[in-house]
Amino acid sequence: MSANEFPMADRVVPSLPRPAGARHGHMVQFYGEDSALIDGVSAYIGEALEEGNAALVVATAEHREALTERLERRGLDIARATAEGRYVTLDAAETLSKFILEGWPDPVRYEETVARMVIQVKAAARGNPPRLAVFGEMVALLWAQGKFQTAVRLEQLWNELQQHEPFSLRCAYPIRGFDRAEHAEAFLAICSEHSHVIPGESYTELTTEDARSRNVSRLQQKAQALDIETAERKDAQKVLRRREIELTDLLENALEGVQRSGPGQEILWANKAVLKLLGYEEREYVGQSFADFFAERSCAEQFWAKLMRGEEVYDYPAELRCKNGSIAHVVIRSNGLWENGTLVYTRTFIHDVSERRAMVEALQKAKEDLENRVRERTDELRRKNMQVLKQAEILDMTNQGLRELSARLLRVQDEERRRIARDLHDSTGQSLALLSMNLSALETEAKQLNPNLAKGLEDNAAIVRKISSELRTLSYLLHPPLLEEVGLESALRWYIDGFSERSNIKVALELPQDLGRLPRELELATFRVIQECLTNVHRHSGSATASIRIVRSPSDIHLEVRDQGKGVPAEKLARIAGAGDSGVGLRGMKERVKGLDGELQIHSDEKGTVIRVVIPTGASTAER
Repeated sequence: MSANEFPMADRVVPSLPRPAGARHGHMVQFYGEDSALIDGVSAYIGEALEEGNAALVVATAEHREALTERLERRGLDIARATAEGRYVTLDAAETLSKFILEGWPDPVRYEETVARMVIQVKAAARGNPPRLAVFGEMVALLWAQGKFQTAVRLEQLWNELQQHEPFSLRCAYPIRGFDRAEHAEAFLAICSEHSHVIPGESYTELTTEDARSRNVSRLQQKAQALDIETAERKDAQKVLRRREIELTDLLENALEGVQRSGPGQEILWANKAVLKLLGYEEREYVGQSFADFFAERSCAEQFWAKLMRGEEVYDYPAELRCKNGSIAHVVIRSNGLWENGTLVYTRTFIHDVSERRAMVEALQKAKEDLENRVRERTDELRRKNMQVLKQAEILDMTNQGLRELSARLLRVQDEERRRIARDLHDSTGQSLALLSMNLSALETEAKQLNPNLAKGLEDNAAIVRKISSELRTLSYLLHPPLLEEVGLESALRWYIDGFSERSNIKVALELPQDLGRLPRELELATFRVIQECLTNVHRHSGSATASIRIVRSPSDIHLEVRDQGKGVPAEKLARIAGAGDSGVGLRGMKERVKGLDGELQIHSDEKGTVIRVVIPTGASTAER
């Protein structure tokens, strides 16, 4: 029994004497409809306000609104009374939360909240004599939550407060909250804490007004509980009858055979599935001995012996005679109902396995055939697997050769670029420089002889200088000498400055402070990848900016080139990632990275393209 069930535990203290008299009493009203509650409470509160006295209402929001509306319809100026402090309304749940501690009213907090508010509101009363009328629903909320003892204790605190601060108090409970027979004792305990009891909307006349009120309220509670219990009992009986019908239907029309046999093996009942399986009418089967339907008597005797020992029989194989003389192959599950050591009846489930037995035989034959075919196929696959392994070895050797050839071609390409760049710089560049000097000398002499000729020579000299500059740029692009002389960082800065000037694309370069020198092949590959990426940005992306970021870890170099262009169409990106449908430049980047055991990834959408490269710093063994 919980702390809030009755008989009440020691936590509820004995009740104190209550003041008699309607103006300082402690009333309780039990109601069925909210309208009846509002009628009674509005008359009670309205009378106090009309006398110029004060009223304190601690109720639910719904009841507070209805009460205020009813009082205004009564002709009372509620706004004025509220402004004067004579009419104060509080939320019942919120007020409860201020003094309930661990499910029990705390006397100190009760004094600080409820008692203080009572004194404060009573001080605003202007009647002769001044009087305070209080209506509270906090106990009703506690009751609705099943906190019965807590509700009674709160009623007692109200009574204790009335001992030193006289006021009239009216509580209210919905009668539907006392709808169980077990509520009777708790109901009487609630009534005993009040000086007046106001029953529900309807009641019969008894000897005295007080006795009538108390007894009618109790009878209403009992009637409510009885009605609920009766309705629930009827519902339970309906459910029980429905389940009985459903169970009978389930057994009678089950696809599995079900029957019940008596202690003498006589068949007491069998469902349609058993009769259909064996081909008998009900009158031909029910009442007969179950043992008579076994093809082998010994099988029936062993089955019955198991049941008589109290065993539960699972999947007992048997052959039963059918009406047409055929044999039904079945498995039986059965157990018995025993009372005081005596068998009452057996519950038997009969499952037809004739088709399953035929299927087992067919499956056995199919299994043998399949095993023969599997052995033959296994031998064939073994031979083909050897052929595939040989072809894979040849393909692997071919791929290895292609990779080596690709690496050699890239090295040859780089060497050819270096040679062409050197020739352009050393031979062609020197010739152009000499030509420029000669044109300058001729220009000086021509100014004295023929100004027009001097002007033509000046223009030609400018063209030669421009050609020389472009030739020098081309030579550096083919093979930047800074890459070999001072390393990747300086070569990149020189190249990006020139690229930005030529393309009007702003490039942000982010390099680690400790980049240092890298193996020659790694520096060359990184430079060529960046060079190709920026070329693609200029030709295809339409982006006005690009960013390059290099991060060096103890084991890898991480490169990221990003633009904010139109991106690569998803279809083309899928082809690049899948079938290798890419241009010469991108294919060259892949080969360079792959040749150094690195990885290259491309991500592109409508916001731009990002190319990420990771190359192990130990992939190239060439040292500077």
